[in-house]
Amino acid sequence: MDQIAHLSSYKIFTDPSWRRVISQCREVFNDLHQNLETNSQSDTIKTETVNLSDQCLEANQKYIDIIENELRIISDQNENQEKFQILLQVWKLCQIIFIKSSPSGTLLNDLQEWYRTTNNIDPMIQNIFSSNSENPQNLYLDEKYWICVLMAVVQGRIETARHLLSFYPIEKAPVLKSIKELLHTMPNLSTHGHLSLFEFKAKWEYWQKKCVQVLTSENFQGDENDYLQIICKLLCADERTYLELKPIFNNWYYMLISYLSYSNPTFNISDLHMSIESGQFIREFEEDLDEFDGIIIKIFNFDVDVVTNDCVTLFSNNFFSAHFLDILFLNGKLQLKNEMDFTSSFRAESSIPVHEQHMTEYAIQLLSAAWSPSLLSLHQTAFDYLIKCKMDQSGIDYIEAYLERIPLTDISEMEASKIFYIAFQYGLHDLAFSIGRVMQMRALKSGLYGTALSWNAKIKDCSFGNILAEGMMQEFFQTNDIKVLELTESLSKEIIYSERLMFLNKYREFYKLAFSSTKCDRAESLKQAASLLVQLLEVPNLIPFKFMKRILFQVHDLVDQNVFGEDQLFSVLKSIQFYENRRRFLTKNSNSSELNECNLDDEVAEENKWKSLYEKLSIKIAENFVKNKIEF
Repeated sequence: MDQIAHLSSYKIFTDPSWRRVISQCREVFNDLHQNLETNSQSDTIKTETVNLSDQCLEANQKYIDIIENELRIISDQNENQEKFQILLQVWKLCQIIFIKSSPSGTLLNDLQEWYRTTNNIDPMIQNIFSSNSENPQNLYLDEKYWICVLMAVVQGRIETARHLLSFYPIEKAPVLKSIKELLHTMPNLSTHGHLSLFEFKAKWEYWQKKCVQVLTSENFQGDENDYLQIICKLLCADERTYLELKPIFNNWYYMLISYLSYSNPTFNISDLHMSIESGQFIREFEEDLDEFDGIIIKIFNFDVDVVTNDCVTLFSNNFFSAHFLDILFLNGKLQLKNEMDFTSSFRAESSIPVHEQHMTEYAIQLLSAAWSPSLLSLHQTAFDYLIKCKMDQSGIDYIEAYLERIPLTDISEMEASKIFYIAFQYGLHDLAFSIGRVMQMRALKSGLYGTALSWNAKIKDCSFGNILAEGMMQEFFQTNDIKVLELTESLSKEIIYSERLMFLNKYREFYKLAFSSTKCDRAESLKQAASLLVQLLEVPNLIPFKFMKRILFQVHDLVDQNVFGEDQLFSVLKSIQFYENRRRFLTKNSNSSELNECNLDDEVAEENKWKSLYEKLSIKIAENFVKNKIEF
């Protein structure tokens, strides 16, 4: 739990852009785990095994789409733009290499697509078309025309290159016809998918021999023909030509992908790894290499542990590593070993903590950014990740440790309620009970009886419920405000754990029947009130002794209304006698706490009321006795 105690600051996660990304990724994360848990509990295992890989790939693509959408929303001046762009590049490449594990042939298409999307030349092409919209026949005269043609070729955008070359006059360079023919007849894996790799290689070698033939037999003299010769050399996979075009590529990995596209279009991950080991093209950019280049090298080397750890350093957080390693683990690909033998695996116990460690770190970073109860949505997001870390209950332990450190004195009722339900949701019942006790006490000290009662009902704290009920009763007798009693109305079914609260609720019913009923049903209400009052008096120790006298005074008004039956009158008289005996006992034993009665009138007035009650009851009982005697 030391990490909780020494949280560093990750205020980047409070940025609106990051908050949107975090919130949306949390939804994808929860949906993925919920779907997998549902499948695992299903009777048919077939659906689970078939869809597992697809679900993980789909979830990872959603993560990528979220970053792309955010990039469209934020402006060019946003400080997060560059971070999101780099994150997007890494995430897309990791999906190709680690998740899709593209086989020979497919790997080329995936890497070319990654090259095109991360180094998009469409804006440049659109610019030269818009600049020459009035005279499209002069498009080839634009200073960026040949750069666009060369970029299209090195990215494998053959149709785009052919379209651009169609604007170049054939009479200026007769060799253009041969170049167009080579581009037109170039074998493509997507259109020749019916061929085996062996057949495609044979077809490719035959086509590339034609490229070499054109390069050696055609006349490429002239300024315009120089560019056409460069195109031909690119098609022939001439390594020196690629190195000479260093400014077009800007970095070694684009150059490597382009070169392999023409030298070995059926290359696989092993070939990619061997190219990295040989340092091909990397040496040309050695002075410009940075952390990002190191990550790309490790990705091509299939070293997932180093990649994710380096990404943590590069992005200064575990956002990417937590989500990506979770995908790999769920898909069963985190167990792949970082060697050329990609079929061997780690020990099972070593792979589980790796992805959970990154999820835990990410969650702690979110909690660090949200070290304020006002950011409870960020808290809940962090907890969603922690709860998935099930090794030795570490996730639950982190949640409990964090919640315990939130100061309850400085938060609102709504925030405290959220924290309470979070604790209850994760089975931290002792912590939830402690939060409830603190909040109910805070509410009672502030005179907020309704709030205190609500908290007490949540945690079912019987002892405090009794104290609260007596406090509310005291408040009612002092203010005569029926609203104090009405606080129990909506909680009548939830307060059965406390005798005092039950009494308070029943007394509310009695009071409304006795003093708030309408004239039309007054007689019936008074009878019900009398019956309810007698029931309260008959239950031993239900009414707090300090309020016993005040409750008995309620009999005074009801006796005048002639609503008590004979048995009820004797029951009331018995209660009065019990009260008197109890009072004498307490006085004799000097029990000042129970003797502290709720006396709102002066002693003389109280004594007169008490004598009057005795007299009325005696007279009423005598009248009933005489009446019954006569009738008998």
